[in-house]
Amino acid sequence: MPWIKRNLLFVVGLAVAVALLGFGIFFYLLDKRAAALAVDEELNSKNGEFTTLAGNKPAPTQDNIKEAKDQQVKLAAFKETLRPQFSVVPLPEALDDAAFKNLLDRTIDALSKQAERNGVKLPAAATGSTRYAFTFDTQVKQLEFTQRSLAPLSAQLLDVQDLCRTLFESKIHALESIRRTPVNTNDISPPSNYLAKKVQTNSMTGAAVFPYEITFQCFSAECANVLEALANSKAVYLVKSVNIERGSAEGISATTTAAPAAGGMSQALANRYGMGNRFGGAPAAAAAPSRPGEAILDDKPLRVTLNIEVIKIPPAAPKKG
Repeated sequence: MPWIKRNLLFVVGLAVAVALLGFGIFFYLLDKRAAALAVDEELNSKNGEFTTLAGNKPAPTQDNIKEAKDQQVKLAAFKETLRPQFSVVPLPEALDDAAFKNLLDRTIDALSKQAERNGVKLPAAATGSTRYAFTFDTQVKQLEFTQRSLAPLSAQLLDVQDLCRTLFESKIHALESIRRTPVNTNDISPPSNYLAKKVQTNSMTGAAVFPYEITFQCFSAECANVLEALANSKAVYLVKSVNIERGSAEGISATTTAAPAAGGMSQALANRYGMGNRFGGAPAAAAAPSRPGEAILDDKPLRVTLNIEVIKIPPAAPKKG
């Protein structure tokens, strides 16, 4: 006891150190116990997952794994047989700014002339332009392009070209609008040219899906011709929706108000149906009126909006070696 009294501070410090050491060991063991419980829980979870997989039919045995790999090989071979069905129009080999501008100018000029030959009324040109640019108003004014934008812009240009040719050859009356996905961040004007959708790529098949929206005016026969042409096209067109509304006379004003050709038919309308040079001499006499009560076909102009997806599978990469 006297020794403790003489060394009281030492004894108290030793007691405090022992107590702190005990608390440290306690919390250390508590932390390790929590970690051990977490490991046990994960192990039980993995054991349960393994039990579930082992109990499935078919179970992941070596034979079944080999069969799954064989099926993947067959799927890849089947995809290669389908690749020719999803034909892709080849892009220019040396694709640079000059090549794209040349392709763009030639395509717009060819489509404008084809629309004129078929009597198709095009939308008004954008502000500051002399002709309708088929959604490429921004690119017509540009002189330089980013390298990564040339390929998707060229692909969309060829898609628009093919779709417009289909519409013009189907003898529609007027093209109201075309909308496509933007490629660059500056593709914002005019906003009516662009969709909010994006080009999507399937990770398994590698197929790229390009969405488009086309609005035009026609009669029911021309609408049927458009859908038939899309169904028989070499390109893979997926018509997602068809919205048909009552059209207006403005869409056919280009064919009804033009100067009449020989035979009483307007020249634009004669060109539309390939009869521009068939009539000669005085206009033919009007047909006798139908009998009272006789049913006649009164076809009204239609305003058709097609939401279309173009599906493309790129050609297989060349094998190395």
